Amino acid sequence: MVPHMIQMDPAEMKRIGPSASIRVGSLWAPVKHLPEVLAPFTKLLFCLNHTDDAHPYSLRGSATGLRFSGQHLLFCCVHQIADRAPGDVVVPVDKRGEKLVSGTRFIRINELPEFAGEEILDVCAMHFKPDDYGEPQLERGFFDIKGADVWNGEPQTTFLVYGYPSSLRQYGVDEVSGELNDLKVKMTATAGHYSHQSSATGLHAITLERSGTYSSDGLSGGAVYHVGEDAAGFYCGFAGIVVRGSDTSNIIHFMDAQLIREFFLYNQSLENR
Repeated sequence: MVPHMIQMDPAEMKRIGPSASIRVGSLWAPVKHLPEVLAPFTKLLFCLNHTDDAHPYSLRGSATGLRFSGQHLLFCCVHQIADRAPGDVVVPVDKRGEKLVSGTRFIRINELPEFAGEEILDVCAMHFKPDDYGEPQLERGFFDIKGADVWNGEPQTTFLVYGYPSSLRQYGVDEVSGELNDLKVKMTATAGHYSHQSSATGLHAITLERSGTYSSDGLSGGAVYHVGEDAAGFYCGFAGIVVRGSDTSNIIHFMDAQLIREFFLYNQSLENR
């Protein structure tokens, strides 16, 4: 697997000049490098196929690694993986996709009555303990969502949407055996602005400012960040997880950070039982 990023033009971030610096957590970086700084937290989601040796896996869009209160969860949508067993849902540790890992368990909040019938039930997470894998890269692939940098619902901001559009995948197939022998994927980092709040709890719509022709298919499970400003300058914080989009519209919907934190609270309650 050979990944490639379509970089976001810094000019799209209208409030920040291209030579400015921006803070991500405690790290300051030139704004032109922001796509690369945030890229490790969005994963290409694989599902293993045990019955087809020629095609050992299928690609199911995007997933996002988040860290909160010492917990590490990888988020995606149920509609991406509904037909697969938990152990068959994996993400790559390395850039070439030569090592795939799965979490220790799935986290869903279906049993919580306050969310009955809500769209959050299409969101799920995999629990990871990075130290158990012996892979330093894995630990660095979870974005810390603590503190005041998390999006507070203010619509007047620039959003950044990360993911792996299905239309930007390229497959190589051996002409003799018919087996998959190459895969090239592209991650996109796309700016957007707030459109409206959905009737579903915690769900919001963004209008993407695309510069390419790729569709939104494959963005489900991807990360949404926002750009803010405090006394120290500009910063980029977590806003939510993409839950759906459309091939015929620049509108995507995301679940906000406040509801995403419910998964960490629920996971903590499971560990305390």
